[in-house]
Amino acid sequence: MPCGVNICVVTHDEATAEAERRQAADPSATWIATQRDGAWIVARIRVPRTKPTGTATKPPPPAPRDDPHSAAERAAWFAGGGS
Repeated sequence: MPCGVNICVVTHDEATAEAERRQAADPSATWIATQRDGAWIVARIRVPRTKPTGTATKPPPPAPRDDPHSAAERAAWFAGGGS
């Protein structure tokens, strides 16, 4: 397994296993198995992990029956696009 500082060229299964091993060893880093020029590599992503907040998948609340706004207008307001 020829390795550099941040990149190792391996098979898909080896890359997946190595990414999982490195992730377990250093949870503050993000390791992935990906392809580069047809070869499988293990790469460190220099973006810190964040906890999902759940707001991206939370549907907008139901509108009151007397709300004159369309569903698109209510969704835009709920997403922060309205005033």
